[in-house]
Amino acid sequence: MRDLTADESKTIIENYIKEGYEYLNFKNHGKHNVAKNTFRFTIDFASLDFFINLMEDDRIKDVFFNPSAPPPGGSIDGISLRYKVYVTYLQVEGE
Repeated sequence: MRDLTADESKTIIENYIKEGYEYLNFKNHGKHNVAKNTFRFTIDFASLDFFINLMEDDRIKDVFFNPSAPPPGGSIDGISLRYKVYVTYLQVEGE
């Protein structure tokens, strides 16, 4: 059994984004530094439907998210937030 690679994780998430969630503005995908087999990314909107679709994937163990302030000049107004999303995967067959 092995952990997923960053490319495998990105491909899984991008497939869900392509299914009608392009407006979420998926970006900054990368491996989480602490949690095992977990990857993080940011989106501009929190969609429960999107999170539920991710959770129903047999390869995904859990999904977490929290609001995050965008960098200076990164939003339309002063109170807009974006969301950090963390996806923990089950291990897959292989080496």
